[in-house]
Amino acid sequence: MSNRIINDIEMKAILEAFAESRVDKVNSIYQCKTFKALIIYYNIYILTFLVVYLLLLSGVFIPGDARLITGDFLVVFNGRAYVAFWFLVSMNIGAYFNVGFKALCLISLVYMFNTTIDNAVLFSDFFNFGSRPYLSIFVTSRCILFVVIAWMLLIFRDKVEGN
Repeated sequence: MSNRIINDIEMKAILEAFAESRVDKVNSIYQCKTFKALIIYYNIYILTFLVVYLLLLSGVFIPGDARLITGDFLVVFNGRAYVAFWFLVSMNIGAYFNVGFKALCLISLVYMFNTTIDNAVLFSDFFNFGSRPYLSIFVTSRCILFVVIAWMLLIFRDKVEGN
């Protein structure tokens, strides 16, 4: 066997072959404008949550209640921030490459339902619009995110029309 090195012309041909199939796949599956608006809302919501959490963690946001910076509170939201970030990344990748997006939506709905119940039970005395508006708005707007993810799950087109 010879140990042959691929030259530039062969590498270019391989890359062009895969690029054409990707372009055909992307052009054949067109997501509606409603789906695009929903995924943009999802991205903005998660990124806003992450930014508010990081600003709270770094001390830029001074909470009205010192109990918000206790270890238990930060441990819970640190874990949720990481999970939210990886859901954001994986759902965007799944939507772009059209692989596993509906499964990620279902997993995200179950996870969000669980964390919403946890928030209501563990941190119910923290939800007050007067002294902690950013936390209260985040928790109350969570219902909208449930609807957004469920709606994305229902209207996502995962195959070519007519197949």
